[in-house]
Amino acid sequence: MSYKIKSLLYFVGFLASAVLYYALEPEYNNNTNRDSAEVIHLQADDLDIDTKVAKLENIQE
Repeated sequence: MSYKIKSLLYFVGFLASAVLYYALEPEYNNNTNRDSAEVIHLQADDLDIDTKVAKLENIQE
């Protein structure tokens, strides 16, 4: 078999596999989560490490 026919068969096989992969992929994977972003609000009191360290020092004394 000549290399042109062999490479044409490989190319057709590649195209067929790409089309089948796209057709058989579940639709829910096509939707990315970038469309629905959540904003998380953190309270500053929970992040105040100095206050927590001071409370721990008071407890240890």
